[in-house]
Amino acid sequence: MFRMTLLDHIRLTFGQVVHRHRALEQIAERLARQLSQSRALELSLLAMTVAATVAAALAQARPFTLIALALATLSLIVRALSVARHLESRVYAHRWCGARLWLIREKYYALLSELADDLIDVDEARERRDDLMSQLHAVYHHAPMVDRPAYQSAREALQAGDDASLSEEELDRFLPASARRPPGEVAAWRPTEGNGGEPPTAH
Repeated sequence: MFRMTLLDHIRLTFGQVVHRHRALEQIAERLARQLSQSRALELSLLAMTVAATVAAALAQARPFTLIALALATLSLIVRALSVARHLESRVYAHRWCGARLWLIREKYYALLSELADDLIDVDEARERRDDLMSQLHAVYHHAPMVDRPAYQSAREALQAGDDASLSEEELDRFLPASARRPPGEVAAWRPTEGNGGEPPTAH
C-alpha cells in the first residue's frame, strides 16, 4: 500500500518549488535578453534611418531616400514583433512569480528546518503545510503561461527530470545538514513525544 509521510510530502513539494523557481528565473533571464536585443536592434535601425534621411535631404539623392524608407519599414516590423510577443509584460510576470515562489521556498526551508530540530509538532506542521499549499495555489493561479519550448529549455539547463522536481540528493543541497536525509534512508521522520513513534501521513 502506497503511503507518503508528512515529511515526504513537504520535501516533495519543496523540491518542486525549488525547481519551478529556478526554471522561472531561467525563462525570465532569457526573455529579458530577447527584450534587450530587440530594443538594441530597434535603436540601431532608428539611428540608421535618421542617418539615411539626413543624407537624402543633404544630397537630394533618391537612393538615400529608398534606404531610409527600407530602414524605417524594418524598424516598424521589429517593433511590431516585439509588441506582439509581449516581451516586457512577460518578463515582469515571470519575475513577479519567481519572487513569490522564492518567498514560499524560504518558508518551506524554515518548516523543514524546524521539523528537523523538533521545534514544532505534527499538527502545527500540517497546518503550516496546508497554508503553504494555499499560497502556492494562489501563485500558480496568477502565474504567466509558459510556452513548452521555453520551459523545456530551462528544465534541461537545470538538468532536472521529467517530473519537474529534484532528486533527493539535489534537494538536500538546498537544506542544512540537520535536515538532510542520511544516505540510503527512505524516511527521515524521527519519533518525538506526541507522535507515538509513527510517521505522520500526508493528509
